[in-house]
Amino acid sequence: MIGVSLPVALFAPGAEEERRPILNYLKQEGVASIELRTVRASADPAEIRLAMETVWSEGFLLTVHGEVKSEESCVRDVFSPLSEAFPLKQKRLNVTVHPIVGDNAAVLCALSDYVRENGLPVTISLENNRRLPDKTEGDSAALVLDAVKRADRDNVGVCFDMGHYAYYVKKNLPEAPDTLPPDEFWKYVTHTHIHATKALRTHYPLDGFDLPLKQILEKLTWGYYGVYNIEPDFPRLKEEFSPVEVLKRSVPTLKNALFPTARLYDRIRNEFDRSFLQALSVKERKEGTCLGLVHAASYLFSTNGYFWGMDLAFRACYALSETPHQVSELLKELKLMVVTHGHRDHFEERTVRALAGNDTLWLIPDFLEEKALSFGLKKEKMILAKKGEAVTVGPLTFLPFESRHFRPVTGKGVKEYGYYVTAEGEPSLAFPGDIRDYEDPSFPFENAQVCFSHIWYSDDNRKTESAENVLPLAKFALAATNRKILLCHLYENGRPDHVMWRMEHAEQARKEILNLSPETEVVIPDWGEVLQL
Repeated sequence: MIGVSLPVALFAPGAEEERRPILNYLKQEGVASIELRTVRASADPAEIRLAMETVWSEGFLLTVHGEVKSEESCVRDVFSPLSEAFPLKQKRLNVTVHPIVGDNAAVLCALSDYVRENGLPVTISLENNRRLPDKTEGDSAALVLDAVKRADRDNVGVCFDMGHYAYYVKKNLPEAPDTLPPDEFWKYVTHTHIHATKALRTHYPLDGFDLPLKQILEKLTWGYYGVYNIEPDFPRLKEEFSPVEVLKRSVPTLKNALFPTARLYDRIRNEFDRSFLQALSVKERKEGTCLGLVHAASYLFSTNGYFWGMDLAFRACYALSETPHQVSELLKELKLMVVTHGHRDHFEERTVRALAGNDTLWLIPDFLEEKALSFGLKKEKMILAKKGEAVTVGPLTFLPFESRHFRPVTGKGVKEYGYYVTAEGEPSLAFPGDIRDYEDPSFPFENAQVCFSHIWYSDDNRKTESAENVLPLAKFALAATNRKILLCHLYENGRPDHVMWRMEHAEQARKEILNLSPETEVVIPDWGEVLQL
């Protein structure tokens, strides 16, 4: 989500006239979060709580930029002004602090211990600055990374100040202007401050000034669930821009620069709980065969009231939504879960363990038996699928067959079973699986009534071979059925952008399928959608 740092004073009772145009613009642009900057150690807790209440009342989430003066006083510095901040009106609060002269790992551990001992839903983020804490030139990002690693706490991370890092590179590494922090750095980032530079001045708007925004976002985007937080400095810029002008030159620029993964995470935050419950409503369907699409290639079905599923996994949804944490209770009526292969977006240990105590039966490929046991499934709840051997569970008959998850040239891939599923009086369903080799399709069935086709064109959706595989995918799907094809495996949230398949890729396949077979029904289901098959 996009956020903006605003001064604490802007949320004082007498500042309504000043803040109104700013907040109106942020709402218009869909900005979701406001950072209170800076909550000084000496701040009045009642005034800080009032500022927080004002932010929440305007419909924003919030983060806090705090202050640490010394290792000895750090807990008091940060949490005394926040003593009235709890309970929160949001799930979690990020508090960013600057490094000090001294042992910053010890500071982080002290803050982390206070958070844990008091059961606070708080993450502490240590921010890199233009200079080292003693005001000398140096790589503050390296200092911050070292402190976070030494602290080694799950509620501690890095606030990556992009503008301050750009200043450091411009000032100290002019011969290497494209320098970014090392690969290890990015996995520790829990918050951001985003602003551009003008010469060697920071906190400028993003449009028209210096910041390698695209390169930074590309490194950050996959697996970063925090706020993309713009950090202007209105007083510094008052001779050049009004506050709203600063934001108009920053917010659209950031919105346009965000990668699909960042937008996907926002969608999960905003929609997944609702869409999962919608998909779950399939269990109420008592007639026919119905599908509820949970996510990417995670399916729930009802076949004449028999409630079953395939390849349920949540990945980043655990970090961004609530319902995955309730899956044991939500799926207590599930009769059967079918698994195709061992990749985490299809067979996820956390989800399997959550469901293992239920009465659900599991149809597991024989080559995954040991893995299933290690995930906590009991033998008595497992039915082993074997290639070519039909097995009946409830009203359903499954014919497992070897799928093609191995690439034809390199052989890279994993073992996988596809399934042909039938039930008396119901449409036959074909699940070829995650296909990587589309040549010479052959199936142990003839013309299923519905085929679930997973979009995949190459290992990099930016490369030309992706376009070259659209037609082979279309032909492969039509070899399974010319009646109804569902195009799935889109927006899988455990993938980086270059291997995440999206609606535009599915539309390519739909167009090619209809060119070859105009009478075929082609559907691209969305999360939460319930379809009668």
